[in-house]
Amino acid sequence: MYRESIEKEPEQSERRKARFVRGLAHSAQAALTELESGSDLPQGMAYFITIIKQLFVKGQLSPHVIPPGGKVAGHKKIIGTYCVMVPEELIYAAGAIPVRLCGGSFEASCLGDECVPRDTCPVVKASLGFTALNLIPLYEACDVVITPTTCDAKRKMGEELSKFTEVWMLEVPHVKESEGARRQWLEQIFTLKKNIEKLTSPRFGRKKIGHKALDAAIKTVGRAQHQARRLYEIRKSSPPVVLGREAMLAVNAYSYDAVVQWTHAMTELNDELETRRQKGMSACRADAPRVLLAGSPPIFPNWKIVFLLEEMGAVIAADESCMSTRYLYDPVGITERSMTDMMVGLASRYLMPCVCPSFAPNEDRLIRLVQMVEEFHIDGIVYHVLKGCVNYDFELIRVENIMKERNIPVLRVETDYSPEDVEQIRTRVEAFTEMLRTKKRKMKRG
Repeated sequence: MYRESIEKEPEQSERRKARFVRGLAHSAQAALTELESGSDLPQGMAYFITIIKQLFVKGQLSPHVIPPGGKVAGHKKIIGTYCVMVPEELIYAAGAIPVRLCGGSFEASCLGDECVPRDTCPVVKASLGFTALNLIPLYEACDVVITPTTCDAKRKMGEELSKFTEVWMLEVPHVKESEGARRQWLEQIFTLKKNIEKLTSPRFGRKKIGHKALDAAIKTVGRAQHQARRLYEIRKSSPPVVLGREAMLAVNAYSYDAVVQWTHAMTELNDELETRRQKGMSACRADAPRVLLAGSPPIFPNWKIVFLLEEMGAVIAADESCMSTRYLYDPVGITERSMTDMMVGLASRYLMPCVCPSFAPNEDRLIRLVQMVEEFHIDGIVYHVLKGCVNYDFELIRVENIMKERNIPVLRVETDYSPEDVEQIRTRVEAFTEMLRTKKRKMKRG
């Protein structure tokens, strides 16, 4: 129905698109201004801020993805992905470029409201809204999009997206411990490889993903993963040398940039942060409560929970977001460099370490959260739940119970992309932060 209205009134649709694009640019600029307002922003952050600003404020893709002037004949294929479970190494090995598409825009979610049920999560609404009107060039540039079926909403989203673009569904098993599930997943990865080969060489159908190309791609992405893990380790510093919002934005920029250029910029940022740590510099007050941000992923530019936490004096010392820490943490484990071994290694890397709440049972996630609490010296957890995100909300009680045993307070914050609840959330976050600060002082005294 929504697509029909777009085709019926093209002039009205263009005016509407322009209005939403202006709203998106305003929201993104406001978020970046907030980020840059810090008195001691690392110089290395400038690169990542530019990548985000080009896309969301100026409506331009990174020149490393599409050269100035747009796509030209013979340009590399661009493949959009909607989850961290898509093996980017296969895309790079075929000579294509992966970009991450999950939507975090209030403006786009308003558009998505018109083609999904009311209680659908805002990530799906925004993703559909971005695609329906091509609010930013990232969505229009994609030759195909890959949608893993990590939840019911994502599964149905793929069906709706197919009205606007070519969609490949990637069936994700929800019980990853069984031999049958792992075999099914490996078959999915081999099928994905064939589809990518057809896309990148449709004229002759010749083999595009060779042994050497895949090996090189795994090593290239591996270097990016190494730098992401360096940042992960740096965030353990006490006092912190980088704010959570800075670290999260830097990793988030990987979604929209080419891997080699991003890795180079991240290496420079990590070197700068290491120097700060050696000098004893701090990004915040020494008594700032160290918070673990868990639950539904905050997706730029909807970072109200991220900004509110650090505005209220806390520091996001760690997060479990699939748009940040979980994005690049796990490397591909390979014992031999044969094609079969590399494919098995890829399938294993994108399934077994994943702690997405779509899996059941999911003890791995609880174990991982406990590890993070200990490694990052966490004082409290803010559990972020996007309205309609049943998977994350369902696991809250288990997280609360296991953290209660360790005397770690948990604050559940349910929200969507609307700015209307900011002050209400601010009040709750401020009270939670003050409680953590008081508790920390008492423990220090005695």
